[in-house]
Amino acid sequence: MITNGQRADVESAGDVSHSKLMELIRGARHEVLSTSVGVPPHVGARVVEAVLSGTCAPQVQVRILWSSCDEDHQCRIGDVVRRRVRVKVAEDLVHESLLIDRRLAVVPADAHHSTGVLLAVTTPSLVGAMVEWFTQRWATAVHWSVLRGRPDEFERSVLRALVAGMTDDMAAGRLGVSARTVRRYVNMLMDRVGARSRFELGFRAAEFGWVDIDPPADDRTGGKIRNRSGPPARCGCQGSSS
Repeated sequence: MITNGQRADVESAGDVSHSKLMELIRGARHEVLSTSVGVPPHVGARVVEAVLSGTCAPQVQVRILWSSCDEDHQCRIGDVVRRRVRVKVAEDLVHESLLIDRRLAVVPADAHHSTGVLLAVTTPSLVGAMVEWFTQRWATAVHWSVLRGRPDEFERSVLRALVAGMTDDMAAGRLGVSARTVRRYVNMLMDRVGARSRFELGFRAAEFGWVDIDPPADDRTGGKIRNRSGPPARCGCQGSSS
């Protein structure tokens, strides 16, 4: 293990390293940044496990840069997104890493075998360089919610109504559906982006480019959008009605 630039000892991955990693994540106070290939026993998978088990404190901001977004990862990513973890998918391969509070980094000794020997680094210049690398890759990566598919015309109309501050009844009248249908769609969209409030949903929708500042002519003139009484086939999760 490397501490303050001095090599002290090295631990192999496995039960001991698993415990050590979880202890380190439990000790995070502000931020956890991770690059992940998404499956156990890799470093990134420990971050996912810590989030889902509650080991990672709720006030800690967690961002995960995933190396792929295939079907095997979809459910697991969805689980952590619902716990307010920010997830992006890199355009190319990333190597496993863990950054805690921008003061500690954990990386595989061999970048091509992240289940083997792990190194812990606290040297400020090295940790800073890794944070900078993560920040640059994060800026060019794609939000996972965007990869799941842009909202269709009806969903965008629900989002525009939400951003405009309409009540469920007002939105229902505009869209030609029931207020219950509006609530169901809002809940599904919140679940899709991991939002815990309607305000956060509106913020995420704007961040992803799902809503425009100026609504389309149909909305400004009060025109009704195609009636939709049920969710689209691709939506697999529904929030509870409020």
